[in-house]
Amino acid sequence: MKKQLLLKYSFLLLGSFLLSFTGLRITFFLAAWIPMIFFIYYFRKENKWYEYLIMMTLLFIPKFFAVHGGWDMPLVLEIFGVFFAIAPLTIALLVDKYFYKKTSSVISTLVFPATYILVSFLLGLSQFGTFSSIAITQFGFKPLLQLATVAGLGGVSFVVLWFSSTMSTLWESNFDLNKEKRLVKFFVSIFLTITILGGIYFAVSIPTGETVRIAGITVEHKSNYWNIIDMETPESEVEKYVDEIKELNDELFLKSEKVARFGAKIIFWSEANGVIYEGNKEEFVERAKALAVEHGVYFAPTVLVLRYDTFSAENKIIMINPKGEIEYEYEKTVSWYPSESDGIIDTLETPYGKLASVICFDADFPRFIRQVAKENIDILILPKIDAKAITPGHTYSGLFRGVEGGFSTVAQVSNGISVASDYRGNVLASQDFYTTEEKIMVVDVPIEGRGTIYTFLGDWFIYLNTLFLILLVGNVLRTNRGNLGE
Repeated sequence: MKKQLLLKYSFLLLGSFLLSFTGLRITFFLAAWIPMIFFIYYFRKENKWYEYLIMMTLLFIPKFFAVHGGWDMPLVLEIFGVFFAIAPLTIALLVDKYFYKKTSSVISTLVFPATYILVSFLLGLSQFGTFSSIAITQFGFKPLLQLATVAGLGGVSFVVLWFSSTMSTLWESNFDLNKEKRLVKFFVSIFLTITILGGIYFAVSIPTGETVRIAGITVEHKSNYWNIIDMETPESEVEKYVDEIKELNDELFLKSEKVARFGAKIIFWSEANGVIYEGNKEEFVERAKALAVEHGVYFAPTVLVLRYDTFSAENKIIMINPKGEIEYEYEKTVSWYPSESDGIIDTLETPYGKLASVICFDADFPRFIRQVAKENIDILILPKIDAKAITPGHTYSGLFRGVEGGFSTVAQVSNGISVASDYRGNVLASQDFYTTEEKIMVVDVPIEGRGTIYTFLGDWFIYLNTLFLILLVGNVLRTNRGNLGE
């Protein structure tokens, strides 16, 4: 008995340890496939409340350290966020436990992943988005990543967790492959089909057309200007930083001219990298227009616009064409600070493909980004601010949108990893904020995207799994009524 108990907690601790490698800071794609095997297996066997509590704690701890320090928020909000992040796994474990003996082993293995992606999808409609999805860990597994072009983020999560559920069922049968022959054949055939076709798709869809040179620029801030906003932006406080802000903006313009001379045709800055206050806004915009005209570039300074005596500021990207005309001003939609965004993402036809821009956390919402994927954009400009604790996972979360929607993505990230990837999720360039002295990323990006099934059909895979769960519940209820009638 003691030996079994020791073995049980050894496996659960191993699972908890491996979950530490599925966070945003440390991401190893193979680590995501193993941990839930142990949690599913033992969750099915337990009936004591304190055993469930222990397992939930072992889920909570690695997820907490995966996000701790990633955002500037109180500890209590971090704890709430972690409970939010593990909710899909917790609910999926409970649903799986209830159904796994009430139907065939093949059907029962689908319950856990189907429940997870449905709950994850519903929670993803909230302010938290998809950054905590298990699928984020699979960005480096390119054959499986291509499934996102068909079934979105949920399809990738489903395969990983279906493997965990299947292995748990096999473990319960002492890995008697003859007893579970149907299950093994079913899983292996589907898994091989997905990975082989995904690998072929990745290999044969290499972009072969023209490219455009895009430059992303970051200049490290000497002060935290968000603290001024938290003080409700008193003019007297802003005046303390006027010279510093001028020096910051001068350096950003200097670097922008430098990359323009290097051949960049689209230039943008990381999130809120430039700073504008009420006294210099007009002068700043005119200067940006002049740069665009002088160098014949699409220039998109990404700025924090300070408003005196208010907690509200504008976090926006201003797209200026080579004629010096403002094509659009996009304000960050999903923000911790008040936003006046109308939620409409503008697109722009250029000689270098159709462009669109969103800012940071906006890209964690597939349904939001699909509005421009439906317009067949070719390149998404993505300025961001991250933190060491959520790097590089949070960047990968945004890059998933490019694979789902069939467009290239260029993410310039302050306090994180900047990455440019094509529509296959193939990394074209990357740069680490913490190890790079001159934080300029210059990359040649394909000017043509591609259509995807996910763009056309949307969340069909989520709906299919919802239908599966509804039919399963109906079947079990009908069977239970039949048994009572006997």
